[in-house]
Amino acid sequence: MNLKQLEVLKAVMASGSTVGASAILQLSQSAISRHLTALETDIGFELFIRDKGRLIPRPEARALVPEVEELTDVLERVKRKVTDLKSGLGSDTLLRVAFPHSMTTTVLPGVLARFLAERPRVLVEVLAGPYGSIEQMVQARRTDLGFVRLPTEDQGFDIRPVLRGNIACVMAKDHLLARKDVVTLEDLAGTDLILLRRQRSGRHELEDELRASRVPYRCRIEVHSVEAACACAASGLGIAIVPGLIASSFHSLPIALRPFRPAHPSDYGIATLPGMPLSRTADAFIAMFTDEVLMRAFETTRITDDRDAPDFPSLDPTATD
Repeated sequence: MNLKQLEVLKAVMASGSTVGASAILQLSQSAISRHLTALETDIGFELFIRDKGRLIPRPEARALVPEVEELTDVLERVKRKVTDLKSGLGSDTLLRVAFPHSMTTTVLPGVLARFLAERPRVLVEVLAGPYGSIEQMVQARRTDLGFVRLPTEDQGFDIRPVLRGNIACVMAKDHLLARKDVVTLEDLAGTDLILLRRQRSGRHELEDELRASRVPYRCRIEVHSVEAACACAASGLGIAIVPGLIASSFHSLPIALRPFRPAHPSDYGIATLPGMPLSRTADAFIAMFTDEVLMRAFETTRITDDRDAPDFPSLDPTATD
């Protein structure tokens, strides 16, 4: 006895004939007859009296109908659920993602708009924090995936590389250094700097280089987000040195972006836990996010005052070192 045989029984009982069942199930009349005969063989007794081409249900057939209907209804629900899961539309699908604060207000909203337009029944929970905190969220299984800087502090992740981005100098459009195509370490001599918080490794590297080159500088403002750094730079409070990919999202501000030399490339990727396969929904989100980030990275080859900077930022989606 199998589900197809029970579907045939239900259709015959509902329509009263093999012809009607054939129309309901989109099977040939001979196939309906075969399934019905096989069912009777499997259960060991006849369900119908055959009388001149007519099927007259026995009491045993009528007794089976409620159970068969319940079972076939469950099968239909399972089929619908499989279809939903295949398309990422499962009504109970929850996707948890973790990103740096600046990305949650710049890159991520556009990705979510596209993603949820295609999957209206998916619920996305967005968590935010610095890269170290994102790693901890992934480890603690508080999030399904996290956007991290590579290499990660903890090596126990599966990593999907996304891109390599460079550092940018951000300044007010009328700043003297905005006339330059590239800003060097020496150009920062005597300038007021807007730097990201001390806990960031990039901050330590930059200050080590400034001290080694004996370039006099002053960190006038310390901020905790790229957005705040760009806003301060737009107000003429100094030059912000920040990741170019995020800074390019604030093109509506009266700022100019310039590549910084020496370059400080950073690799970025999506971190997940090993041995924890992602859902099709999560895979689709990663693919859409990666497309958006790469598109934005290429767009940053046009800086905000329309002057060309063809090498900003450098881009290497395959980099993992």
